[in-house]
Amino acid sequence: MSWATVWRTKIRDEALRTQVKTDPHSPGQYRAYVPLQNVDAFYEAFNVKEGDKLYIAPEERVKIW
Repeated sequence: MSWATVWRTKIRDEALRTQVKTDPHSPGQYRAYVPLQNVDAFYEAFNVKEGDKLYIAPEERVKIW
């Protein structure tokens, strides 16, 4: 929950367009949940199941280590 709180944002459409064009970092709304979709513990903690919008099949999840 703290992770999402850190990345929560409120931004107008025009400002978001400018950010996407000029800032090398992804917008906060995506930084809040996209990385977590690759963490198995995320699925356990929030009971995310196949068919849910945030679900990524285990074989498709990014593994770095």
